[in-house]
Amino acid sequence: PSTVSAFVSRLHSPPPRIRLRPNLLPPVGHLVRHLRLGVPIAPNSQQDGGRYAFSFYTIEDINPSLMPNLTTLSIAEIPEPHFYAPAVQWLCQGFKSVKTLRLSKGILAPETLTRILGGFPRLSSLQLTYPEAYRDRVGVRLIGEGIPRVRLRHGVQRLVLGVPDLPIVEWLVQQGGLARTQLTSLSLLFQPQDDLHAVQAMLHHCSRTLTELSIGYADPPYVLPIEGSLKGRKEFVQSAQDLFKYSPLKANTSLRTLRIEGCEAIEHTRPTRHELHSWIPALLQQIRSGRLETVTLAFRCLRQIDSSRLSWIDWAAVDTLLATGPLKSVRRVEIEVEKSEIQRGQLLQQVAALLPLVTRRGSLRVRVLKECPSSQWEREPISELQYMTLMDCVDPPVHQGTGSAVYAEEYEYYQNLRMEMDCT
Repeated sequence: PSTVSAFVSRLHSPPPRIRLRPNLLPPVGHLVRHLRLGVPIAPNSQQDGGRYAFSFYTIEDINPSLMPNLTTLSIAEIPEPHFYAPAVQWLCQGFKSVKTLRLSKGILAPETLTRILGGFPRLSSLQLTYPEAYRDRVGVRLIGEGIPRVRLRHGVQRLVLGVPDLPIVEWLVQQGGLARTQLTSLSLLFQPQDDLHAVQAMLHHCSRTLTELSIGYADPPYVLPIEGSLKGRKEFVQSAQDLFKYSPLKANTSLRTLRIEGCEAIEHTRPTRHELHSWIPALLQQIRSGRLETVTLAFRCLRQIDSSRLSWIDWAAVDTLLATGPLKSVRRVEIEVEKSEIQRGQLLQQVAALLPLVTRRGSLRVRVLKECPSSQWEREPISELQYMTLMDCVDPPVHQGTGSAVYAEEYEYYQNLRMEMDCT
């Protein structure tokens, strides 16, 4: 509360004087465009015994009228409103200028999500995703029986889902929460095999009208199965290919930007095998839009160990698809790396050699957002392919209503499989 009080006091005050000039600017609150509540604390932090520095109980102390130009609101976590119903009401009624709402981590009852989305009359972008500092990538989940009794406002044209929760997808797709022709921008990430059903449902529901599509592995890409289960591995690979092979993306004639996430190496023991990323050429084969301008292959991290063998992607197939057929008119093919031990110049030479047709056409761009020497690498990558699902991040479900019964069955399946692997 003391921090929130100081923040509100700051919103009232004018900005610091510019040297030798009179202060003609409005109060600081008029300059605020994006308000982020609840910056995640590191998972191993013991601060306040919790994971977030902001308590949602103090949201009533923040007066949105002090920020008349606020357009984006990010909330790290919303707990269930058993003890703070006025706070949810304040959230929905006070922040009416917000156009972009980001709800990160939380396990909500359907009626809670209904109440929250019932506000925000100017909403155009909704993000039900996860804080980037965490690696479980579960995002917002629904718990209990029923589905949200609300339909997204027609003005909501951009939707971002982390690893999508099946009950949320059921609400959006099967229960009328989202109109088929509503979205122009969609972002989806997936992890293990069972998540592909949710991704498939979303693509079939709304991919025909998209102008922007971002899709790919979550970070880190925990995919099914682990080393040793070749049958499960083949099933996952086939399911991922079929997901795009039979999607309605061919019917989309308006797509302008395509972003493919999670292109980094999943395993280093088999660097020359392409099957875990074989869905990338399968996706590119489905694109028929003559308006496509940019295709981005996004890497979250590249280490020096990867410099001589970026061979987990079938670059020859990608190069051919981007230089011939419907994709030959693409103006920019971007290789984007968030953090890289490989210097940009060296990476550019390597990628140019992997994509000779694209390079010859002058379409290749390489972006390294941050170069990190080995000594400054903050996060160790996954060294091997691992087995993980959403069930590793939550307690066993106790409700057996709509949607949660499926999770209970999956949880039992994964638990039994892990026990078998431990025995072997």
